[in-house]
Amino acid sequence: METNELRIGNYIMDKKDENIEYVYHLHDLGDMVYINDLHPDACIPIPLTEKWLLTFGFESNSGEEYNPNDESADQFEYSLESGISHIKFICKPSKGWIIKLGNDDELEIRHVHEFQNLYFALKGKELTFKK
Repeated sequence: METNELRIGNYIMDKKDENIEYVYHLHDLGDMVYINDLHPDACIPIPLTEKWLLTFGFESNSGEEYNPNDESADQFEYSLESGISHIKFICKPSKGWIIKLGNDDELEIRHVHEFQNLYFALKGKELTFKK
């Protein structure tokens, strides 16, 4: 994970104690950017999982629970009532998490901060936890 991929509001993990950190400050020292008060090497990206999707308010379109060990499954599809009706969020076990844009364009998303950034770019607002 490069620090130039991060924005205020992203979630990352503190490598030392595996705590989830909310990025509230990016301190540019010229040759290095500290994340909050952490050295960049102390931070790791959070893998995007079904649990994170559900936390952000996504729902399974099929009602099936995602099983990453089910190699026979073609795909799992999730959606969010967000006003982005032309975008599907799909998990293809052979490829990982994919955002489908239109008919043929696909973006692979591996980490929570990448997903947050894409959502912000498309919607102009933060992806928040749902209650």
